[in-house]
Amino acid sequence: MEYEQPRRTRRHGVATSVLIACTAMAVVIGLFAGVILMNSTAQYRQKKEAAVTALPETAAPVVTASDEPVITASPEPAAATPTETAGVTPEHASVPAGFAYEGQYTRAQVVELAAPSVVGIDGVFEVTVSYWGMPQTVEQSGSGSGVILTADGYIATCAHVVDGAKKLTVTLNDDTSYEATLIGTDPRNDLAIIKIDAEGLTPAALGDSDMLTVGEDVIAIGNPLGELRGTATSGIVSAVRRSITVEGTEMELVQTDAAISPGNSGGGLFNTSGKLIGIVNAKVSDTSAEGLGFAIPVNSVVKEINDLLNYGYVTGRAALGVYTQNVSLTNGYGYFSYGGTRCVQITEIVADSAAQAAGLQVGDLILEIDGKTVSSNADLSDLIAAYNAGDTAMFTIRRGSERMTVAVTFGEYKPEN
Repeated sequence: MEYEQPRRTRRHGVATSVLIACTAMAVVIGLFAGVILMNSTAQYRQKKEAAVTALPETAAPVVTASDEPVITASPEPAAATPTETAGVTPEHASVPAGFAYEGQYTRAQVVELAAPSVVGIDGVFEVTVSYWGMPQTVEQSGSGSGVILTADGYIATCAHVVDGAKKLTVTLNDDTSYEATLIGTDPRNDLAIIKIDAEGLTPAALGDSDMLTVGEDVIAIGNPLGELRGTATSGIVSAVRRSITVEGTEMELVQTDAAISPGNSGGGLFNTSGKLIGIVNAKVSDTSAEGLGFAIPVNSVVKEINDLLNYGYVTGRAALGVYTQNVSLTNGYGYFSYGGTRCVQITEIVADSAAQAAGLQVGDLILEIDGKTVSSNADLSDLIAAYNAGDTAMFTIRRGSERMTVAVTFGEYKPEN
């Protein structure tokens, strides 16, 4: 399966006399119960009103004025808060800073709260096509969605929405448009941060995706088909930790049956408190399947978001510092040769890298990392992704005719300027 980066029964046989007697008794009991119910309802309303007025202020993510900004909580404009709620979810002491709980709102109230924080993103991309066998570079357009994180213009979206874009344009909920700058990407989590030169925007309030339950109502807001900006679709949480492979990358995502279409990528998935609990990034592409959409849970990428805001890349990621190519070792010689081991060969070593420090050389064949087979560049990247900067792994390599093991302590990945 491929994923894209969108009766009640009736009983009989009761005697008529018994039915009439029961009806008479029900009238008497009903009159008595009505008096009690009126008093109970008045007490309930008093308690409900007290509970509603005791709600904490709605929290919204902003970047603090410290040297290293992080997503933290601050009050939203009072005008954006609905006037009444249908219930209260208690706060939990274990919820990280930046997360808050509020009452449950109607769908219309959720959209009123959340829609101003969702934007449309249009990109211009250069792609290579073949005309009569001759490669040519042409410009193509593509669209997606994004979610405002800060009042001064930082916006979260999916990496695949902005990857390779020559130009990015953001259109707000009020139809104003701005040219955007790419701040950083995290392809591992399909996450990117872009920035527009604007002030006074409405940032999304972050919810706690770890508290999601299957069957919980959610609303997706985005820019389906690149031309229906601000579209809201509703559904439920179908699964909270669904492991799927999206474009070759294994991810653990929130599954929903809210309608997800091309162009929704990067948009928001909101709970009934109007909180952002996921960033929409995939759907099942099989035409025989319906209602299978996915979103990146916000709890899983809070660190990545803050790192991208501060540094333009995700800190602590392991880096080897080599360029490699896929090779296939053959056994025998000439006409007697036959297919053998697939692995990768080092073609270049980055100066002052972990590979150089470990003594790896150009021409070395990388066969295994900590006993796990490396049969392609994709395998090498996936295996290294499991380590952090400073971790040490044992590389099994072949140099010439000699097979050896080399200890490599990974450096920190930093994007090339």
